[in-house]
Amino acid sequence: MAHALNSPLPQSIIARQIVTSAAMAQAYAELTTDFNPIHLDPDFAAGTAFGGPIVHGTLSLNLLVTAIEETFGNNAELAVDVRFVRPVPVGSCIRAGGHLRDADTRTYEIFVEMEAGERAVEGTCTLGALSPPPAAPENPPPPAPPENGVSAP
Repeated sequence: MAHALNSPLPQSIIARQIVTSAAMAQAYAELTTDFNPIHLDPDFAAGTAFGGPIVHGTLSLNLLVTAIEETFGNNAELAVDVRFVRPVPVGSCIRAGGHLRDADTRTYEIFVEMEAGERAVEGTCTLGALSPPPAAPENPPPPAPPENGVSAP
């Protein structure tokens, strides 16, 4: 449910959670055309500092954006500042959310964390003006028929 205009700020951002998987990483790679083997190839990823495949960072970020949009709607003016602080192993359960840090500046602390509470993404979201959804464009009237009754090609 989106935050209504002229109502008090919510204390927290609606939390969203997913369990990542190799199939999800593959589908996300196809969607984004990011086929880096660190996300998709267990043998390759085993030889890296991560020890196995990791989730695309933007997949985690998109979960956070979903949580923010579900809280404030997609017509809110937002300034989001995040940093990626820890990789997420494929197969992890991740949760995105946040809480009101400062009502005067309309700033929320936001995050994506793994099951044990380790933050993978953290930062702030500052809410600007909330706007109503854009009005549907009016249908223009059809053009008047030509005076001579013949249409131009």
